[in-house]
Amino acid sequence: MKRNVNGDQHILNVIQKAFDKGQQGNMDTNTMIHWLKQELQSGYTIDTNQKAL
Repeated sequence: MKRNVNGDQHILNVIQKAFDKGQQGNMDTNTMIHWLKQELQSGYTIDTNQKAL
């Protein structure tokens, strides 16, 4: 089973950023969920575009 290391790393980086923002008190739960969805979707879009090239 082959894993997408770049995709996994992107997800871990996004989660770390969200955790850091939460620790700073800059996000409530709803804001964090919305932010995570946007970050993960943009990473997926970038990854898909790179594969197409």
